[in-house]
Amino acid sequence: MSTAADRLRALRIRKGYATATDAAKAFGWNEHTYKSHENGIRGIRIEAARKYAFAYGSTPAHILTGTAGGNAPQDSGLISVPIVARASAGAFRYDEGIGGESSTVPAVPRRDVPAAVQYSVIVDGPSVNKRIPDGAYAICAPFESYPGGAKHGQLVHVVRERSGLHEHTIKELQFTRDGMMLVPCSTDPRFQEPVALSTGEDGEIVRIQGVVIGIFQPL
Repeated sequence: MSTAADRLRALRIRKGYATATDAAKAFGWNEHTYKSHENGIRGIRIEAARKYAFAYGSTPAHILTGTAGGNAPQDSGLISVPIVARASAGAFRYDEGIGGESSTVPAVPRRDVPAAVQYSVIVDGPSVNKRIPDGAYAICAPFESYPGGAKHGQLVHVVRERSGLHEHTIKELQFTRDGMMLVPCSTDPRFQEPVALSTGEDGEIVRIQGVVIGIFQPL
């Protein structure tokens, strides 16, 4: 079975670029990063898959899962969604993504959110246990392109960046007089403080990556 790296390499060759270096220079990509994706040394995150798919005339779902449009067999009524991160509040890590051809979970298709842009994060711990249990997968759609915009009370995938490290977590979006706030949904006393969006002026960036549109919980 082919891997994401194999499929990326095949797309590059089909596009007419003899080497990874040629492709990286042509599209202005970081050569070392691109080579590590083609060699399978580093997992391909969904943002990178979108970039490569656009350049090569393919889809992120094909690169990450091997399907033409991110779809499972038509009679299953499901799609395959790539897993891109581990959502665990308070844990800052180098954000290398979660790679491998088997790093997908099933999800129910939606007409308003294309399968190719959906992704999932693993919920690790009790930081959102009022809404999503530990070990379940939050199925997400990109925040910027979510149809109609995110609503008050919806769960969102939040990324905090600090000193080159990333924390992925899930919070409830609330609209207040002071603007958007990210509120924990946890019974754990460690996770009770709301979080504000931040542009990095204080050394930390807090941004909303996606809107939670579903949950997959393995038996």
